Amino acid sequence: MGEVTLRQLEYFVAVLDHGSLTKAASESNISQAAASMAIAQLEKSLGLDLLIRTRAKRVEPTPAGVELGVRARRILREATDLQGALLGSHEEMRGRVAIGCMIAISPRLMPALIGHFAEKWPEVELDFVEGTAEELQRAVGEGELDLAFVYSLQVVPGVDVVRVVESRPQFMLAASHPLAARKALRFADVAAEDVVLFNVPPSADRVTAMFHSAGIEPRVRWKSVVAQTIRGIVASGLAISVTHAWPGVASVYADAKVALVPIEDELPESWLVAAVPPGVERPRRVEEVIAAARVLAL
Repeated sequence: MGEVTLRQLEYFVAVLDHGSLTKAASESNISQAAASMAIAQLEKSLGLDLLIRTRAKRVEPTPAGVELGVRARRILREATDLQGALLGSHEEMRGRVAIGCMIAISPRLMPALIGHFAEKWPEVELDFVEGTAEELQRAVGEGELDLAFVYSLQVVPGVDVVRVVESRPQFMLAASHPLAARKALRFADVAAEDVVLFNVPPSADRVTAMFHSAGIEPRVRWKSVVAQTIRGIVASGLAISVTHAWPGVASVYADAKVALVPIEDELPESWLVAAVPPGVERPRRVEEVIAAARVLAL
């Protein structure tokens, strides 16, 4: 194998990110010819075809290119961390952490997490993206994200998992609802209630399956992809909902005029977890994100 440089890997990852040599060259502040030459030299050094052009005039990786992309991102991340690792643990608390967060989790976790790091570790740059559990975990596996916060019931192969806090599904009712003061409820207790569901896959299907496992057909009246919309409908008394909850989220609902009531029916164990790249030693700043999430979730 010939020589492979970090610069070649940087350009290759840029092409994967943008799907275009032209855009990758522009973002990397080099000419398209220089970017094309660097990729050609990388393919020659490895003896493999890494990219193909599609009919839509985009550039996509070959199977070998996909594998190289995962490895290249890790190599570049480790190269960035090298100076901090040599200078000591304080220096490790600098740089960027790319976080993925499920849409249902993000408003309950990310504001507090960003605030915590702004106060305690201001030289750590937290960036985050929101999405579905599957797409976020795919990005973790491909090296695009350092970690992703998802629910354990939605973990997919290709990632390692670190538990953060146990998270149980609970009924969400209007604070004025006659059942809101109960210590626990069964699905049979709410069988006559209209239901509004969170409609980001697979959330709605999983909640429907919970009703079915209890022998109840839910009266699904509405679905929404916006958590605030669901809380508003529930607060108005027009429907109930089901949401995951852990100890630290109580404050999120305190001013929403809704109540959370534990579900008494038997349900599978569920946790809020951090999905992380498999078999990779994590930088201290990533470990600190997970540790902070544990504290903030309690």
